[in-house]
Amino acid sequence: EEPVEEADSDIITEEMLEAVDELSRDEYNVEEILAETFLDLDQVAAFLEEIRKFKPSHDDKLKALVKLLKTDPILKKHKVLIFTEYMATARYLHKQLEQADLNNVDEVDSSTKRDRGEILRQFAPYYNDSSSAALAAEGLSETRILIATDVLSEGLNLQDATRMINYDIHWNPVRLMQRIGRVDRRMNKSIEDKLLEDHPDQKGVRGTVAFWNFLPPKELDELLRLYALVSHK
Repeated sequence: EEPVEEADSDIITEEMLEAVDELSRDEYNVEEILAETFLDLDQVAAFLEEIRKFKPSHDDKLKALVKLLKTDPILKKHKVLIFTEYMATARYLHKQLEQADLNNVDEVDSSTKRDRGEILRQFAPYYNDSSSAALAAEGLSETRILIATDVLSEGLNLQDATRMINYDIHWNPVRLMQRIGRVDRRMNKSIEDKLLEDHPDQKGVRGTVAFWNFLPPKELDELLRLYALVSHK
């Protein structure tokens, strides 16, 4: 059995210690620095205590997503790809959407152990050399709502879906374009014909891509300037 290394064993290396410039204690009020540090730690502890009280029922952003998925005439019955930057958020959304009685939900992130190709095929069978009937014959359920981190943001064919939601806005507009590019891609006529033959109810949504962006609250965005930054770029 391999020895377990301490989690912080390589945070401060010998080379780093050798590069440290020693400062004169006479030039700094060390007691005041330590006191301020403990005050900061007290504030962090207060934040953590408030976070422990937080429940999904307090999450207005989650509520807005659930409402959108249940009331939008297309999102409530057709496929949608939901992107978030964070693994923890993706898993949280997966659990909460299922508890909100939304069916055929799946999630993929960088640590997902299941075969990623199979996950993609269950969400976008037609553009991954399969079909709804082929999935059913294999005993596989077809995914309608796929939640993903940016592990799926490049080079994949997921255009069985024509709707996408950015649950958070990435600061890099290139990443946002890569996300959109998963559903806004060149369409293949033979695949489209097969898809519509099997699912004629999708005729009205094929060939038109739409996406939603969840933005920070106005007060927070004024501090972050996230939307302005991304829009400018």
